[in-house]
Amino acid sequence: MKLRKFSAVLMAAILATSSPVSAYLGEITAFAKKDDDEKEDKDYSIGDASWDTTEDSDGKTHVYATWSEASDKSTGKIVIYVDDKNRTSDATSGGITASTTSGKKELTSYIKKINRTGEYTFKITAGKKNKGEDEYSSSESDVLEVDSDFLKSLASSSGSSSSGSSSVTPNGNSSGSSGTSASGSSPADAMNGGSQNSSQNSSQAPNQESTSRDQWQNWAPYGWVYIENGIPVTNRWVVESDGKWYHIGTNGFMDVDKFVDDEYGHHYVGADGALMH
Repeated sequence: MKLRKFSAVLMAAILATSSPVSAYLGEITAFAKKDDDEKEDKDYSIGDASWDTTEDSDGKTHVYATWSEASDKSTGKIVIYVDDKNRTSDATSGGITASTTSGKKELTSYIKKINRTGEYTFKITAGKKNKGEDEYSSSESDVLEVDSDFLKSLASSSGSSSSGSSSVTPNGNSSGSSGTSASGSSPADAMNGGSQNSSQNSSQAPNQESTSRDQWQNWAPYGWVYIENGIPVTNRWVVESDGKWYHIGTNGFMDVDKFVDDEYGHHYVGADGALMH
């Protein structure tokens, strides 16, 4: 028994020094254990669901589901109704998920897939119950009137639009001129059924061999990281060759469905992590 314990300790020590990303793996394990061990009451209450529409620089419409942010994070579920009929399955087979603390999620692509005129509403439901409550917290939106002209005006994707000309980036420079330039397939490519290379990268374990070059990696279920020179990037923007920008948080994971503040202003990144203009 003592020999077995010694072997386990020795293996842990080897792993701790064998990879440049081992520190992040340790943090992930600690976060997961902390989440399992927390016993204090959590508040997953959400409310004030409503639609929000904006127009990008190309004159295309983006549609967002918004709600009051919950105090504590859980996975929420969004259901879209058209004329009081559930049409979510028309847009996605896997359901529409969102974080209860994000307060916003773009639904443009889902509405395009539904492709129906009528009165649109949505309902968002928290994935966890508040202590002592029998029901999951939920909220139903107001009505969004969608006609054929509105459908034609919708943006082609939930990513940032491109006008074909140089634009100022969150780093205050012309697009593509500075920042970390990403190689390989991006998270947006993978989420939208991208290349085979993206699929291979996302399934790789974060070991020393797989981090020998710059690349995106999907560390499911925790999120996307970008490896540069064998080290996960933190607290900076990463730009793809197609001009899309992604923000990596201080924890090393790509930010999604949230506002990001930097010295140049207040920015929003969508469900695929791409910067919205």
